[in-house]
Amino acid sequence: MDKATLVKSDLEMEGSVLSALSLAKVPVTLCQLNYVPQLDEWQLVIATPWYDTKGPRQAYARVIEVLQEAGIYQDVPIRRVFLKSPEDPSVKALERDLRGITEGAVHIVQYSKAPSNSRYSVIFAPYTGTGGAVPSRRFTNPEQLRHFLENDLYISRSSVDEALSELNRKASASILSVQLTRKDARRLGIA
Repeated sequence: MDKATLVKSDLEMEGSVLSALSLAKVPVTLCQLNYVPQLDEWQLVIATPWYDTKGPRQAYARVIEVLQEAGIYQDVPIRRVFLKSPEDPSVKALERDLRGITEGAVHIVQYSKAPSNSRYSVIFAPYTGTGGAVPSRRFTNPEQLRHFLENDLYISRSSVDEALSELNRKASASILSVQLTRKDARRLGIA
């Protein structure tokens, strides 16, 4: 069986889930789309210490509550979302596979379309992390957002134009394969 193509909607789902978890301050040590050949599908694996400290049932209940509060629960195929302990062998295997990769995705979510009250959240989602809530940067106008993407993250103008256009249409956008060192991500407030 051929590996199912990872589509942009899966990556956008990952970004929306990460953004919601970040805003709710849910600790996440890994959030990664993982291909399962037996099912011919991509699954979203989320490692959180809450799996161990609160138990699987409470961890799932809180994640579902966060997705509902963010208004994205209906858009997330929950049967493809798997919470795991950071100590789970499959999580450790994913981390080993991803070690050394310094790229990730930048996810942008627009919370208000009113011109006088525009609000945006930007997160950098590296393929592995050290844990804790995924930090985000917030902006109140598109000019600040554009400046941050182009001048601080060094994303090309054409990629930023495409993302902002999509953001205007769908209230969320992702810019894939952004290379950023952890040091720079911390300096910019997104790690």
